[in-house]
Amino acid sequence: MIRTSNFFGILCGLAVSALILPLAAFSQFETLAVSAQPLPNNPATTQSKKAVARIWHGTTLTSKADEYYAYLLEAGIKKIQSIPGNLGVQVLRRTDGDNTEFTVISYWESRDAIRKFAGNDIEKVSPLPKDNEYLIKPETKVKHFDVLFSDRK
Repeated sequence: MIRTSNFFGILCGLAVSALILPLAAFSQFETLAVSAQPLPNNPATTQSKKAVARIWHGTTLTSKADEYYAYLLEAGIKKIQSIPGNLGVQVLRRTDGDNTEFTVISYWESRDAIRKFAGNDIEKVSPLPKDNEYLIKPETKVKHFDVLFSDRK
């Protein structure tokens, strides 16, 4: 026969176990959910190779946007694509009234690959020869980001 004091102790132990076990399982689940590392043998992970994204932004008058885009492709994008270590490039465009913004995202094997064309100060913008004719308040810095995941369909 179980004494009342023992019964109360067993009941408290069961209650604590019932609370702690789900919390422990939940904490393990959260650790996996926030992991930035690709999961091994996961077909949903399409970017396992390291890459660096180089992001440049510029604004021109909307009246010159089409002309600038053609110039950007010819003088800038083709050059980027020909540089060893380049993994690809995207050009984004956004028009807001009289101003049109361009964002160029180029992808690279490493920051060393970027240095081969940009020099040691990879954050410094390397303007195209005619940028002053088109750009409003040209930016002086380029941003770089490590690509952790990429999945475009």
